[in-house]
Amino acid sequence: MATWRELKRLRERYSLLADWYGGDFAVTEFAAPQHTPQARPIGELLPAVLKEVTTPETVKLLQLQAVWPEVIGPAFARYVSPGFFRGDDLYVEVSHSALILELQPITGKIRSEINKKLGADFCAKVTLVCSGSKSKK
Repeated sequence: MATWRELKRLRERYSLLADWYGGDFAVTEFAAPQHTPQARPIGELLPAVLKEVTTPETVKLLQLQAVWPEVIGPAFARYVSPGFFRGDDLYVEVSHSALILELQPITGKIRSEINKKLGADFCAKVTLVCSGSKSKK
């Protein structure tokens, strides 16, 4: 059985919750568990979070972005960027559809340059897409 002090404390808590959330939500908040898990150091949590967030394709994309101006040339690097990987296939985002027509004949050369800089099997195929294309899905 609850003591008088415990009951008073519960009433005060309910009153504060009712003021804060309103009467309807105070009941729900009042019934919520009182236990909050102990804080854990972020260094302990980061490896698991990064493992979930970082995919092999993301790592490949970051490696490619580091050498992209050397691969495509400084003139095109402003308008053409590595978009995403789907498996070993690279989808290159191009800012304007006219550039797709210009670059289409040299996609094999682009792939060769990428593989020369980052390893023989880094990229199997290069596909050009318009920036903001829905083909990422």
